[in-house]
Amino acid sequence: MKNRGFTLVEIMIVVAIIGLLAAVGIPSVLTAYTNSKQTAKERNIVDVEKAKAMLVLPPDVYDGGINAEDGQALYDAQVFNCMQGVSSKVELDVGGDRIIINPIGTRATYPNM
Repeated sequence: MKNRGFTLVEIMIVVAIIGLLAAVGIPSVLTAYTNSKQTAKERNIVDVEKAKAMLVLPPDVYDGGINAEDGQALYDAQVFNCMQGVSSKVELDVGGDRIIINPIGTRATYPNM
């Protein structure tokens, strides 16, 4: 009569190998996940800062450059107007996290960064 099945030793070896692979693999996956979330947050802040910069760009920038005489005065007026219009912090939900869009002239932040 033939014995069919696995011995206890064989099953224990397989369980040990699976445990070893999990011990090595899970921390790597969690580290990659954390790093990707951090990178996404940094990119979101850069995107918000670019959008805020667009608010204060003179229209002449889109037409090929700033006119030296009128461009600076127009730019100064736009910066002043935008800074007056943004007086408080605004929160924006991005990917389940809240990003705080601070007034122009200060950097956007995440509360937990």
